[in-house]
Amino acid sequence: MNKQFNILLIIIGIFISFNLVSQTDTVKGKDEVIINGKHYKAVEEKKQSIETSKRKRQIPIDSEFVIKNNRFRYYNNWITIGGGFQQNLTYKRSLGFAGGLDFNFHVKQHYLQTGILVTGENYNFLTNYQFHLGYAKRFEDKDVQFVIAVGPTISSGYAKVGDTTYTRHYVEPGLYLQGDVIKKIKYDVGIGASLFADWNQEQTIVGLKFILYFSGSYKGKKHVTSEDNY
Repeated sequence: MNKQFNILLIIIGIFISFNLVSQTDTVKGKDEVIINGKHYKAVEEKKQSIETSKRKRQIPIDSEFVIKNNRFRYYNNWITIGGGFQQNLTYKRSLGFAGGLDFNFHVKQHYLQTGILVTGENYNFLTNYQFHLGYAKRFEDKDVQFVIAVGPTISSGYAKVGDTTYTRHYVEPGLYLQGDVIKKIKYDVGIGASLFADWNQEQTIVGLKFILYFSGSYKGKKHVTSEDNY
């Protein structure tokens, strides 16, 4: 168990390093916004001066940009939902089912993630329910999105007694780490995969989910034409 906990600490260190280098967003000129290296035309109604410091520049909270006449909000909320498989490292069981839903939201320029993870021997036999709240770091452009999140959990479920029955109830605090990779179908809709690890005193679980991504970034058309009314 201590060895598994040390591995999680190493992964968290990688997460902190990721925080230091990602989301390098700047603004260039009067009509152009650069987001993670991609150039977008700024919405005229939302042009704002950027508060600069000696260390970095930040895009204002209500900033918008345009892709193919569609307006999108830069800082936005999103959800992911999906299912896959998990491996219980503590009890050495065969691969089981994992499903989950995550809601990601921002407080100013910072992202938080809250959600639920359910696991069990199969889809029809769930034995563990985990709730989590974590700090997330996001890298996004018009084609892909990467997210890594870490934070505390509370898990509740039933552990197996003997070889067949799940009768011992437990409630345990713990720690989770999750990384999402999204390929966008549209700017605000995509598909992807989510790797996760969940550790507590009862058990350690790792797994992979295949997820759907929906964001609240879309703000409407920049210019409404007669074709938009059909």
